[in-house]
This record gives sequence, structure tokens and C-alpha cells, in this order.
Amino acid sequence: MPDETMKRVLIAGATGYLGKYAVKAFKERGYHVRVLTRSEKRLSEPGPFTAPAITKEDVDEVFVGEISKPETLAGLMDGIDLVFSSVGISRQRDGLSFEQVDYQCNKNLIDRCRASGVKRFVYVSMQGAENIMQLAITQAHEKVVAALKDSGMEYRIVRPCGYFSDMGVLLDMAKKGRAYLIGDGSNKMNPIHGRDLARICVDTAEGDELEVEAGGPDIMTQREAVELAFEVVGKPVKVTVIPMWLARGVVKFVGLLSTQFGDLADFIVTAGEIDGVGPQRGTTSLRSYFEALNAGDPNP
Repeated sequence: MPDETMKRVLIAGATGYLGKYAVKAFKERGYHVRVLTRSEKRLSEPGPFTAPAITKEDVDEVFVGEISKPETLAGLMDGIDLVFSSVGISRQRDGLSFEQVDYQCNKNLIDRCRASGVKRFVYVSMQGAENIMQLAITQAHEKVVAALKDSGMEYRIVRPCGYFSDMGVLLDMAKKGRAYLIGDGSNKMNPIHGRDLARICVDTAEGDELEVEAGGPDIMTQREAVELAFEVVGKPVKVTVIPMWLARGVVKFVGLLSTQFGDLADFIVTAGEIDGVGPQRGTTSLRSYFEALNAGDPNP
């Protein structure tokens, strides 16, 4: 039986990169942790892009259900004080749209919360959303934010500047001897490690700030990040630049074949031409992350 004095959190998105770190961060902070998942097996497996496996010690309850199917969620919110969601589809292959998952699945959670008396909802959106509102993924995220503001619940929004999981792709390219950049790589960024971001999410859940932006300690251009990856693997820098006009042409072509992948390609290309810099709240350097990855550390 759960300790009635412990705050109880439901974590949605627990098998994703940030979600796995969030499970551990909330548990370490003393919460009774319930996770929502479609597959209990996936919890115990290492997650995408170096996210850690979840152990039995990290979780108090596992609720198996599908957010896209509200009929499978009966009882999900029973006794829950706080909901944390990092649900999204940036890399899934189910053929669903950002509207269907990033928005509607989170809206289903919000509706469940309102019917169950949940006190607070913490949602992970994105930094700089106001600059890229033309993107389908941004529109979906910000519709969730709007729904939370209209819900009458207490809410907190966390806005990361990008994830270290995305930076791992740069190291993989450097290991192969050649990296590819969309645009000239002059856009600035300070992505954050999932472990650091999860800690900030818990801080935000317990704090008074309604919206918190969070970046890592290193502000650099995309090209500088690529050069750092080559330095860590010990190979000469070889970069092929894909002109923005060509990348935009590819986006249009992909969009004709698949709306889902066209929207995702649009997001990736746009990320190559805008800055994504926020408060330096993280403490893990990109260099240390690259070095750990290069050394084969499963949890860098």
C-alpha cells in the first residue's frame, strides 16, 4: 500500500528519453511514482539515445494503457496529486500526426485530471515556440499549453532548448568520418542533458514559476558542436553543408509522400536555421556527454 503522506505523481511518456530520467528524478525526490505505459517490458529496457532502463526500485505502480484510447485509462488518476507529461512523437513510427499524439493524447490526460481532482499538471513543451508557430509540432504543443491554461488546474510548463539525445547523432556522424549540416551551422543553441532536465522538471513541479525555460551550460553554434564531436573521436573535421534551399525542397517532397514525416522534416530543417538558447540551468557539459558516449558508457 502506498504511504499516504507521500505525494503521488503519474508520469506519462515514461519510456521516452526525458520520461525515463523523470521517473528516476521524482522517485529520488521522495514521490510515490505511478507510470503510464503501453508496454511494461519497455520500462525495463534502456531507452532511446542513452536513456536509462527503469528498475523496480524506480517505480511504485505501473498502469498499462494507451493515452490515445481513453477507454483504457479508467482509474488512471485515482489518488494522484501531480501529473507529469513528456508525451510526444518526434521519433515514433505509428503513422500518427503531431495533432493526434502531441496534442490529443495530452488533452485526454488533461480531461482525466479535471474529472479526478488532480491538483497540478507539469507539461514539457519547447523553448522559442513563439518563433516557429508555423510548424505542426509547435502548434500541437502550444494547444496543450492553452488547454492547460483553460483547465482551471494548477499548471507548470517546462521549455527545454533541445536535448543531448539529438546531439548523439553528431557523434555518430563524426565516428563515420563525415558530418552533414543543414544550413551553414551558425545558429546558436544550448541543449540540455535529460538527467539535468528531469531535475529541473521536478523543481518546477514543486515551485511557483508557471513557465521555466531550461538550457545546458554550453552555448555554441551547431557547427561548433560538430567540431567538438570530431575532436572527441579524434578525427579530422569533414562537414558537408546541405543548402537551405535544397533542404526546403526535400521537405516539400517528403510532405507530398507523408504528412507525418513532412512535418517532422520541416521541424528538423527549421531547427537548422534558428537559434535555440535559454537560461543555462543544466550542469552537464556537451563535451563530457560526447566523451562518455565515445567511451561506450551506456548512461553518459
